[in-house]
Amino acid sequence: MGFFALLLCAAPALAQPAYKVEATDHQKVRATASYEITTTKFAVSKWMAFLSEPPELPSQREVKTTFDPTGVGLAEKSLLARRVRYFERAVSNPAPGGNFKVSFTTEATLMNRKLVELKDGEKPPAVPALTADERKYYLSSTTRVDHDAQAFKDWLDRKKLRLIKGEHAFDFAARVLDVIRADYRYFYDPNEDKRASVACKRSATDCGGMCYLFVGALRANGVPARVLVGRYAKPRKPGSTPADTGYENPHVRAEMYAPGVGWVPVDPTNAHANRNQKTRAFVGVDPGDVLVLHLDVDLKLPFPDAIRDCQFLQVEPFYWTQGKGTFDGRFGPSGWDIKVTPLGTK
Repeated sequence: MGFFALLLCAAPALAQPAYKVEATDHQKVRATASYEITTTKFAVSKWMAFLSEPPELPSQREVKTTFDPTGVGLAEKSLLARRVRYFERAVSNPAPGGNFKVSFTTEATLMNRKLVELKDGEKPPAVPALTADERKYYLSSTTRVDHDAQAFKDWLDRKKLRLIKGEHAFDFAARVLDVIRADYRYFYDPNEDKRASVACKRSATDCGGMCYLFVGALRANGVPARVLVGRYAKPRKPGSTPADTGYENPHVRAEMYAPGVGWVPVDPTNAHANRNQKTRAFVGVDPGDVLVLHLDVDLKLPFPDAIRDCQFLQVEPFYWTQGKGTFDGRFGPSGWDIKVTPLGTK
C-alpha cells in the first residue's frame, strides 16, 4: 500500500490541453452610419465632434473607412492610443437653431473564430505578445471596468470568483459566465450606469454591463481582457423606430488574452441567452456578426480645450459646442445602412 501511494504521489500532473484560435473569412460588409445634431434656441459658434476609426483586429481585417466631412485622424489619450476622427466646424454667423451632420462608411471582412485544441504534434501558430502598455491597460481598473472598487471585490469574494491554483483561465472564464447567467436577467437601458461596481449589485443589465462584469473579473485575477464595442452587421428591421431596443443594432462582447493563443472571443450575452449549452462552449466563439468600432471603453478624447472622458463611440458621436444661450442640442436622426456579402463559412 505504501509503494502504491508513492507511485500516486510521483505521477506527473495531467498536462493542460494546448489551443489555437481558428479564423476564417465569414462575410464582407459595407456599412454607412450617418448622424445629425440639431439645436433649437442655442446659437452655435463652433461644432466639435469625435467618431471612432474602426481598427484591424483578429475579428476583422481589410478595414477601410471614409468620413464625410473628412475630419482629422488623431490618437485618443489613454495608453491604448485608439484612433479617432475629430471634426470641427466654425459658424460665421451664429443664430438660434442649427445642425451638424457627419457620416462614415466602413468596408471590412468579418471573421468567424473558434477556439480549438491542437492536434497531437501540431505546432501552434505564432501570435503577437502584448506590449507592456497593452498588458498594463488590459489588467487595469478603469472608470467602467472598476475592478478595484470595494463593492466589486466583495462581489468576487461572495461569488467565489477567484482563480484557483492550477485552474485554466478558460475554465475560470466559464465560471464567471455561470454567475452572470444565474444572477442576471437581460435588460437594456441606454442610460444605465454600467460600471462593474454598480452592475454587480443589480439583478439585471445588458450586454455592456455583462461584459464589464466579465472583463473586470478576469482582470482582477490577472488575466488580460477587453471589451469590443460595435454594431451588429445587419440592417435595421423594417418598421423599427428609435424607441426600439435594436434600432441602432448596438452590441458589446469581450475578449481574453492567453499567452501562445492570442485574443480569445467571449460573448457573455450569448452565453446568457443560450441556457441549453454549458457556458464553457461560449469561451472562444465569435460568429463574425459584429463590426467592431473600437477596442474597450473609457476613451480620452483630446478636444482643443480639454481631454474629455467618453464611455464609448457606438451609436452617436461625442460632441461639444461653443455658443450662446441655453444649450438644447439633440442627437438624431441617425442612419444605418449596411450591405452584407456572405463568404460561405458557417
